[in-house]
This record gives sequence, C-alpha cells and structure tokens, in this order.
Amino acid sequence: MPRLAFDEAKALIFTGKDVEKFIDGLSTNKVEFSKSQVIDTLVLNNKAKILGQLHLFQLNHMVVSVTVADNFEELVKYLESKILAQEVAINDVTSLNFIDIVYDEGSINKQVTIDKDTTIIGINGMYSIELYSVKQSRKHCDGDNESFTNWRVDNLIPWYDYEISNSVNPYQCGLGYQVHENKGCYTGQEILTRMRTRNKGIFQLISRENRADEESKPTTQGSERSLYLEKS
Repeated sequence: MPRLAFDEAKALIFTGKDVEKFIDGLSTNKVEFSKSQVIDTLVLNNKAKILGQLHLFQLNHMVVSVTVADNFEELVKYLESKILAQEVAINDVTSLNFIDIVYDEGSINKQVTIDKDTTIIGINGMYSIELYSVKQSRKHCDGDNESFTNWRVDNLIPWYDYEISNSVNPYQCGLGYQVHENKGCYTGQEILTRMRTRNKGIFQLISRENRADEESKPTTQGSERSLYLEKS
C-alpha cells in the first residue's frame, strides 16, 4: 500500500453546539453524522465555484475536517464570516499533525478507524487519509507521484491543481457526487440546480489511452492512460 505525504491538506477542528447545523448550511452535501462516518463535501462561493473540499468526521465530540483548497486562508476567513451568532469555533491544527495518503489498497470502508495513535479516514471507498501527531516519527512514504497519478487515472479520481480548482464548480470537475440534490439551501445551490435541471455545463471525468494524435488536452497525464473532462 503506497503512502504519500499529503502536504497540500490542512486539518481543521470545529467545536460548539451548533457545528453540525453550521457546516450543513454551507456545504453541498448533507451533513448528518453517524458513528464513524466520513462525509465528503464542498464549500462554494456565490458563483458556485469551489472554495474548498472537506472530508468530515466526528471525533471526541468535535468535528474534524481534512481540507484541501486553492486558498486555505480565504476558505477559513469565509467560514469564520458565516458563524455570526452561532456557537461555533474553528481551529487550524495542521501544524500539530502529519497527513498522509495511502492508495492502491483495494476496497476500503467509508469510515473512520483508530489504529493506535493514527486516525484512518476512508475516502469514498477508494483510498485513505491518515492523520497522526507530529510528536511521532513520520511514517515511511514509499509512494511516488507517477504511481499515484496512474492510480488516479485508473480510478477516475479528480485532484487539486488538475481537475479541481477555485475556477470550477463541482459539475465541471467530476465532483458531482458530493452534491446532494435534495438538501437545504447553501451558497451556490441555485446555480447547480439550474445546471442540473437544464442538463447544461455538466462534465464527466473519463479515462482513455494516450494517443499521439490526441486533439483534446488531458487534465491529468498518465503513463499509458490520461483523464479528460468531457460534457455529458
């Protein structure tokens, strides 16, 4: 099971009695926690562009988020601006933790498990994110960018700086599955609902073999196959 340091990710802790309602009001996916569940969701701006991707779970009466964003500081400022009178506190604990990706490990649970001092977060049944204290030794990272890229291509997994950025919405980068079609109001919802209703501007992520005469540009270039976003 190859491991890569996930240095692009940040760790946020949300505390307070209004946390679940607060996050649900901002996110594209429905936030209703059950034991050990991981919720993958997005926070959007008023143009439905992606401010950040959040992998959320409950731990010791807190909500923890492993978060990726083009501009993490902007995302945190946006979240803090939405607290208003709610009892919510947000703390960045990235500097206290190592964050790794473990991939190419076969089918996994979409759940959180604890193995000694490591929190293992199953993402969409496809890969794991591991979170552990910097007081421990860093685990051996034996993966490499080429194998990770080829694994993503084979499994149709969009990624930041490739398919995902703050210039696209979820339907333009292969993250439509993180949009709950029947949840309550959130920023950007009207735009996504209109796109879905009109079936306009929605893309699907596909993988195909590399060809020398390929006219369209891949979003992720693999060794033998690459990822492309095409209108559905």
